[in-house]
Amino acid sequence: MTWNLFIDDERELTDVTWAPWQVRELYRNEEWKIARNGTEVMDFFLQLGMPSYISFDHDLGEDSGTGYDIVKLLVDIDMKTTEDMYRFSDNFSFYVHSQNPIGKANIEGYLNNYLKHKKGE
Repeated sequence: MTWNLFIDDERELTDVTWAPWQVRELYRNEEWKIARNGTEVMDFFLQLGMPSYISFDHDLGEDSGTGYDIVKLLVDIDMKTTEDMYRFSDNFSFYVHSQNPIGKANIEGYLNNYLKHKKGE
């Protein structure tokens, strides 16, 4: 099953006006699940498996962890499971819409490095 996940504690997809036009088109033309915190992310994940596309925020509110925490958890699951539905697919993609520049760089760096490693690059 392919599905899209938008992770943000406050914003709606239409609020992310700074995203590149290609991402905004995805926001408008695709169906999305919205998770406000890590618990909601895991609820969707356990029901539906790994999303095919994730749009990340970094700061998810007090006592809710961060988008970076979620990335580390998803990578850990991908490394340890043999069930395809819980692993990143070959066509997995993501965007980090966070306004926190350090958090954005951390998520992008961690996930890009892992996906390159996974592909053997």
